[in-house]
Amino acid sequence: MKIIFLDFDGVINSETWMTSRWNEFDDETIHRNYPLYEFSPELVSNLNEIIEKTDAKIVVSSTWRKRRTIEELQGILSMIGVKGEVIGKTPVIGSIDGYTIPRGCEIQKWLKQEGKFQRINWSADEQRKYMESAIVKSYVILDDDSDMLFGQSEHFVQTSWKNGLEKHLAEKAIQILNTPLDKLYYNNSKN
Repeated sequence: MKIIFLDFDGVINSETWMTSRWNEFDDETIHRNYPLYEFSPELVSNLNEIIEKTDAKIVVSSTWRKRRTIEELQGILSMIGVKGEVIGKTPVIGSIDGYTIPRGCEIQKWLKQEGKFQRINWSADEQRKYMESAIVKSYVILDDDSDMLFGQSEHFVQTSWKNGLEKHLAEKAIQILNTPLDKLYYNNSKN
């Protein structure tokens, strides 16, 4: 299974969209149809392209996951035209002893518990052996924030609040999801 860890704000919406939507729709229409006009049709299309070319499932890592069920998140994404299936949401760890926990830790916890996924750092052969029993075979993180873990760097596609999930970033995500992990981690090494 391939997974997209999906942030909403700064990925499928953006400053550019939020500004331009006022030229297309009046205030009443925007507010009456909430959250439909919160999301950019162009950026949603870019997300759909990733889903179509990789058959990836969605795990919501966005703050939109708080106080919403998986079914409610699926409903929001379906309403705005996302064609993917929401299979989960990352846990909300929040903070410990006043220290904010990075989103990357929440993603890693989901990967370990739900996806039986672990990165093996010593050889491509060992990574291949481990992946045989893993549920999640590949993943990508789409987020405009940078609070990911070092070991997630090959999986991280950082968008920007200004422009969101631009076409070239969607193409990068497709490449990550469609590259076997031994190749992604070990640069085609046979070790």
